Amino acid sequence: MSVSQSSKAELAADSTTIGTDYPGLIVKQNVEEGDKVTKGQVLFEIQSTQLNDALTKGSVTASSLSFSVDPVTNYIRLKASDDGVIGKIDYRAGSYVPSGGIVASIDTVGSLYVIAHFRLSPPDYARINKSNEIKLRLPDNSTQTATVYSIALVSNGSDVDTVVKARLKNADISDFRFSVGTPVEATLFLNQDNIFQGLFNVIQQLFKPAGR
Repeated sequence: MSVSQSSKAELAADSTTIGTDYPGLIVKQNVEEGDKVTKGQVLFEIQSTQLNDALTKGSVTASSLSFSVDPVTNYIRLKASDDGVIGKIDYRAGSYVPSGGIVASIDTVGSLYVIAHFRLSPPDYARINKSNEIKLRLPDNSTQTATVYSIALVSNGSDVDTVVKARLKNADISDFRFSVGTPVEATLFLNQDNIFQGLFNVIQQLFKPAGR
């Protein structure tokens, strides 16, 4: 089985966003970028005059809202929708968030993958499949194995890159070594040449002794 080395590769992760339907002031911030969080954990609290007025007048009820509200202060409580690590914080304590504003993102547990670029010839491109393995070498020289789940062709000037996404099997997203954006070296394992392997299989069948 032959291999191909990446021209560039980096770690990435699936993420979810935390936002608000009502404008307001962030009065409490419980997390920082890189913090590990659990589903349901309160991350931010927002004081929204618009929401408070609506609740006071009875035009909306707390139970009808898609988010949690503090029963005493009527502050919006933004909670983690998944287990994971805080990726980016766009609005911090003391900031005013507009309606529909995204306050932060969460890189979810179990979602780490690598985005790797390869320069493959057409015959070699035909030798990769979803489920092929990629060996990763991290900056600290440790290694990880990932499984291909996406294959695409992307123009790169006068060249064409094969861009592969592969999910890491054993990696804790809260480990600093696996931070999103970390550059890695990726080695893609290619299948045996389809044409020659097919001919070899036919020849094997032709010369296979009877009864075996």
